[in-house]
Amino acid sequence: MQSRFAESEAAEFVEKYAPAHGEDLALRVYTSRLLGRDPSLVLHGGGNTSVKSRAAELTGERVEVLYVKGSGWDLERIEPAGFPACRLDALRRQCRLPELSDQDMVKGLRSQMLDPASPTPSVEALLHAFLPQKFVDHTHASAVLTLVDQPNGAELAHEAWGSGVLVVPYVMPGFVLAQRIVELEAELGKCELMVLDKHGIFTWGATARESYERMIAAVDRAEQLIERRRGLQVSVPAALGAQERSERQRALSPVLRGALARAEGGQRFVVTWRDEPEILSLLAREDAARVTQIGTVTPDHVIRTKPTPLFLQGDVEPALADYAERYAAYVERGKAARGRAVTRLDGLPRLIAVPELGVACLGATLAEARIAGDIYFHTAGVIQNAMALGEFRPVGELDLFDVEYWSLEQAKLSLGMSAGGPLGRRIALVTGAASGIGRATAERFAELGAHVCLADFDAERLAQTAAELAARHAAKITSTPCDVRSDADVRRAVAVAVGTFGGLDLVVSNAGTAPSGLLHQAAGEQALIASLEVNLMGHQRVARAATDVFLAQSIGGCLLFNASKSAFNQGPEFGPYAVAKAGVVALMKQYAVDLGSAQIRTGAINADRIRTELFGGGVLEARAKARGISPDSYFRQNLLGRETLARDCADAFAYLATAEATTGCVVTVDGGNPAAFPR
Repeated sequence: MQSRFAESEAAEFVEKYAPAHGEDLALRVYTSRLLGRDPSLVLHGGGNTSVKSRAAELTGERVEVLYVKGSGWDLERIEPAGFPACRLDALRRQCRLPELSDQDMVKGLRSQMLDPASPTPSVEALLHAFLPQKFVDHTHASAVLTLVDQPNGAELAHEAWGSGVLVVPYVMPGFVLAQRIVELEAELGKCELMVLDKHGIFTWGATARESYERMIAAVDRAEQLIERRRGLQVSVPAALGAQERSERQRALSPVLRGALARAEGGQRFVVTWRDEPEILSLLAREDAARVTQIGTVTPDHVIRTKPTPLFLQGDVEPALADYAERYAAYVERGKAARGRAVTRLDGLPRLIAVPELGVACLGATLAEARIAGDIYFHTAGVIQNAMALGEFRPVGELDLFDVEYWSLEQAKLSLGMSAGGPLGRRIALVTGAASGIGRATAERFAELGAHVCLADFDAERLAQTAAELAARHAAKITSTPCDVRSDADVRRAVAVAVGTFGGLDLVVSNAGTAPSGLLHQAAGEQALIASLEVNLMGHQRVARAATDVFLAQSIGGCLLFNASKSAFNQGPEFGPYAVAKAGVVALMKQYAVDLGSAQIRTGAINADRIRTELFGGGVLEARAKARGISPDSYFRQNLLGRETLARDCADAFAYLATAEATTGCVVTVDGGNPAAFPR
């Protein structure tokens, strides 16, 4: 491992942040980000850093403070605002208290913050305060964990770092850990770094660069020792090719997702897969069923991954039931041993290890699932290296129980990690999503919490729309080009939704065209044939492909269609469009009848006069002229006298998506057109 510190970059941070926050904090931000950029050092909110400096009170008096990483901040993207300033002397006095509850520790930390609006300081803030050095860095480096997650971890630590390392036997983070370091104060003064058994590593220095580069050098020495001690590692070749493995993952994801939702206390999850060689090799070991169940490489990970993954070798539902039973027993043992009354969390795994396929990673959101996956990718490497050196032995289950049911750790999950909204944990596919009603619907569904796959014939505009929505909704958006006239395209679009998010709950079949013509003429008949292919069979292709996923999940689903007022109220020379749209309403009703017993609901909206590209090419002007009105008046020609917007259609689709007792329903979205009232 090599230092990434660059004086030119450091100068940029000083120029950007020092005028408002001081040079100490500017450099603290810089080296913290350097640590955060390397996932082999910290992952997703893990680790913490600090600097001791001076800052002004409200009165203007300058006092000594500890700037320490605040809860909810990730080192990779941390800003000065992520380092709450706490009065240093008061924190050091708190370290020497004979006892301090978690709640009182948090109160004590917050009571010493110069800005009460700042984030709550890290649970290890007292330890940072007690350490005398100006800059302090703490990581959960994979190489360090490989050494300390051993029965002889202290011996290996001294082999790696010599007599200059202080090895602290595992204790619970927070006040207990700070109190333990106070007891070791005399030894601490003789050391250059500190290793916490089963937990991580601390380095420090007079400058940000010194502390950071000591961390890099220490981790590098751990990596070198591992390289010397582990010997030649024989990689296990993948049993399946990448394409076949991907296809099997995609087929299994809806099955897993449905079983998880149907389980006792079940929930819908987003599912994504990790199948790097490190993971596949771990799962191919003869003892994989044992070593994957030993525990997490550092206790902090338990709130993201549960104590262990589910190792799946047979049918899904019995395996989930067994996992839940074992989890409940683990909690009961923890309660009895610690004499604590806790409310048991759900007994569902967050990782499902499947030999030959990899690890299915679960979360309320794709972001959560990816966090679990990132953690397990590095876990797999630590386990493999630890087993090569000797034996993988992280903290025991009681220590995991303490952290998993620690209120201060649970609070982290509430910071920006919520499924959110009435469509939270739902996965949607929207066709014709690049513009108009489709775009508005995709955006509305994302606002309501859904993960959305956008599909459209216009690949260029689709990419632009997807990028714009992703800028607001991040990983909840994916997209794929799709021509609904092609069964292969439609099935590929469904496969993208399933491959990205793990399944499907909602489909808005929206793509369509607006051909015109007289049916009794040859040109009109040809227009009808072409229209049926897009405006009827396109919907059928989408519905059929989606239904395959719904039935595999066996947790219901919702098929929604964009029909038209023309289904009930045809316009002159608009037969090619109206006939197909009438068929869409019939199609929707037929799916309601045939699939209601599977809890698959259907619905349609009949919209009219929405400003979309269907009115391009002179269509709008021609229709307005035929009625002797202006184009703007054309859009307001309804009972309410208001223009109906694409957003109104999106709201109607959102209603139908959440109306659990409604199926086979047509909702008019046209401002009021008596001739098109459903009968």
